[in-house]
Amino acid sequence: MRCRVTWGAPVTVESAISLKHAHSGAEFPSAPTGSVVLSTAASGWRTGLVLEVQRIAPLELPEHGLMDHRLMVNLGGPTRFGVRRGGRIIETVLPTAGFSLQSAGDCNAPFWRDELTLAAVAIEPALVARLLEERAPPPSRTFRETRHVHEPQAYAYARSIAAELATPTEPLWAETLSLSFTLYLLGRYGDGGAKALAPRGKLAAAQLSAAVELARASLGEGVSLDDLAAAAGLSSFHFARLFKATTGEAPHRWVHRLRIERAVRLLKAKTPVAEVALAAGFYDQAHMTNAFKKAFGRTPGAVAAD
Repeated sequence: MRCRVTWGAPVTVESAISLKHAHSGAEFPSAPTGSVVLSTAASGWRTGLVLEVQRIAPLELPEHGLMDHRLMVNLGGPTRFGVRRGGRIIETVLPTAGFSLQSAGDCNAPFWRDELTLAAVAIEPALVARLLEERAPPPSRTFRETRHVHEPQAYAYARSIAAELATPTEPLWAETLSLSFTLYLLGRYGDGGAKALAPRGKLAAAQLSAAVELARASLGEGVSLDDLAAAAGLSSFHFARLFKATTGEAPHRWVHRLRIERAVRLLKAKTPVAEVALAAGFYDQAHMTNAFKKAFGRTPGAVAAD
């Protein structure tokens, strides 16, 4: 997974991850104003998983309930970190890649004594239910409570998602990363055997044709993994696995190749570059230029001139 990313200035949004005060019931954001550096919510991702890179000064949060499945990964250096539970204080030094995970409905009351740079992640129970289908346990107890462990795989996932936020590549890659991360967490920390079963076999010809037709028709308007899966009559998880088994290529890589191919055709037809970017489904012209440099080592204009 790609993990190169630097933490810049905070974005001008409030935290999209809400907490509920244990005593008053009032909702409040998980990070103070000015603490959010990167946010999937600010980027318009609709994956069922919200990830924020937050940089927060020493702080003690009031006791609160979790409205989604929640996890945190320490992206910075060792941090004095603790939690208050039942009148007790449990304190440790949270290392880089230090990790905690709780289910929706659990209570929490953390504090830290040093500046903390973390990936704060909220996973909608509905996303987990879709992945597990009829095997889902009650959403409030989907994950085993896990605190203050070293978790390099979760750290790698968090940094990969942050890297995609900082420098977007393929929109479907965001969905794929979010799906893969959630499946990893279910496989490793699922409570009561809450694991999605790996599908076997390949897509039927009609299923593949329906997905391909939808992707080509919707490329400029925006095509999601859920859309492609629905066209094939499958869940996103099953579709992604079976699509790769059928074509040898992950859906996000295949769609990205379609974007490049359409862009090249339009450029050679002398379509203005800005119009090409939108018609091929790139975020903007800069996004398309970056994609061309990675694919060809040249700008769209240079490719069109061939």
